[in-house]
Amino acid sequence: MKIKFAKPKVDTKVLKVIKNVINSGIFVHGKFTKKFEDNLEKYFNKKNKIISTSSCTAAMHLFYLSIGLKKGDEVIVSAQTHVATAHAVEICGAKPVFVDCELNTGNISINEIEKKVTKKTKCIAVTHFLGKPANMIEIIKIAKKHKLKILEDTALSIGSKIKNKFSGTFGDAGAFSFHPVKIITTGEGGALILKNKKYYNHCKSVRSFGYDVSDPNKRKIPGNYDVNKLGLNYRISEIESIIGISQLKDIEKKILIRSQNYNFLLKSLKNIKYLKILNSSSNKDYKSSYYSMNIILKSKSREYRNKFIIKLKELGIQSSIYYPHPVPLLKYYKNKYKYKKKEFPNASRIAYNSFSLPVGPHIKKKDIIYMIKSIKNILNTK
Repeated sequence: MKIKFAKPKVDTKVLKVIKNVINSGIFVHGKFTKKFEDNLEKYFNKKNKIISTSSCTAAMHLFYLSIGLKKGDEVIVSAQTHVATAHAVEICGAKPVFVDCELNTGNISINEIEKKVTKKTKCIAVTHFLGKPANMIEIIKIAKKHKLKILEDTALSIGSKIKNKFSGTFGDAGAFSFHPVKIITTGEGGALILKNKKYYNHCKSVRSFGYDVSDPNKRKIPGNYDVNKLGLNYRISEIESIIGISQLKDIEKKILIRSQNYNFLLKSLKNIKYLKILNSSSNKDYKSSYYSMNIILKSKSREYRNKFIIKLKELGIQSSIYYPHPVPLLKYYKNKYKYKKKEFPNASRIAYNSFSLPVGPHIKKKDIIYMIKSIKNILNTK
């Protein structure tokens, strides 16, 4: 049996539309990118403006550029996140200041945030870990108290909610990923959701080289433009947008299947004494997008965790690690800022002693039964 961690399913009907785009020769700045952005805005209740991007990293970077993040500034970042969350800060010349996570959820530790706020702090970057939203209610209180911006890294959590309000819409901006392993995919790509019109216009221009009129179709003289800002090429393509339009249609169905798979796994694994299941579940106030099931082994040996993953692989089960190191302990950040493991005990516990199982729509009941059986067999040979 071969169980992949992710296996994105794309409706083959898009092939006809893609063929038409190929024949048209319009691969960027076309009607499908606009439609994808419009459909995303509709999904998020049209209360915010959305810019599609080439990746989630690009989306985060654009936001930081729009607020003028610069050398000497600081951004509070969860230690338990993808390195891109910190890289987007670092690339602006600013400093990511890392905060440990909650051991129960993997989300940023609310109690630790305020301890790291200084006069240099400009923003809090909040990662909604593995689908379960962080406590935005309390984070907003801290941000307002210290007059800080909030960027939500919602790469793994599109569709998740707090009290029926979407993650990504609480702060000043929300960044999304459409990488192939995510809830929905465009192949590669991302999006930025913004409340502030000034930031929106800035990001839209910078996304396309800093053009004064970023949409070529709106230029009075074809091919004629000026450049108002230092810009980048962070655009998504028409082909990616076509895939995104198709994927977005059944996003709620995808999340429902994920929740069913997650809860089936949870029912069979939650009482095994050698395991701790990271809390990515929904409750009355928090709706998860169920990105994956994260299992923390009671053994605190990283070697044991790694051997466990290899055994799963030998049995045809592809797992993953979210993430293999707390970001401040990755070589680049560790060498530059001299962080120590003892500063991030919860993030270290999750990073070095856990693995993630797939719960995506490609996973069938027989796959779940096989994963459960395999895990129990591995534990019995411990």
